[in-house]
Amino acid sequence: MKKGDAPVSLAKTAGVTARMTWSSDTDYDLLAVVLRANGAVEYVATFGASGFPARLSTADGAVKHLGNVGREAHGLAEEVIEITLNPSIRAVVPVAYSAQSNGPGSFYRYRVSLEIDNGAAGDRIVIAAENANDDDQIYSCVPGMIENTQEAVVIHALEQYSQRGSEFRPTVALVRDGLPHEAAETIEVAMDAGPVNDWK
Repeated sequence: MKKGDAPVSLAKTAGVTARMTWSSDTDYDLLAVVLRANGAVEYVATFGASGFPARLSTADGAVKHLGNVGREAHGLAEEVIEITLNPSIRAVVPVAYSAQSNGPGSFYRYRVSLEIDNGAAGDRIVIAAENANDDDQIYSCVPGMIENTQEAVVIHALEQYSQRGSEFRPTVALVRDGLPHEAAETIEVAMDAGPVNDWK
């Protein structure tokens, strides 16, 4: 998938895996922004942000980070988030995060890709590195969003990026348009509108 493609629906299963990969010549991190059906937002990450300590899972354990990988010599680095779908989860937004402390290096150069699969059903969607931004001074990348609907798991290719030099996390919100009795609900990702990441 790439930005501009129509959303893709996967069969609804008990679990979904979001796997982010990049060149192991750098030290990126995967974090997740979790949007609840009631509009609450949680972060799952191996490192903290202002007012948000590092947490490897949501309070109910439904979204879990499987651990940090560091910089290695040659090869492909991978971090994984496992999602156990339940009605309280409205969406999960995986975020690839670099940092000023890593030095220059774009998401394109380090081949950042997102793969989402729904386990037993065998469906797999890839938002590929070929579409990534090549600006060395951009530190957060949101390749896509996993939306939990009643009928399916819907994958959106977003390819959204932070402002140059920004260390702020994205956030996500439910937006309701129209009159209360006929309101349409959409999900919006806002880059640079979340807490600032702690120094890594």
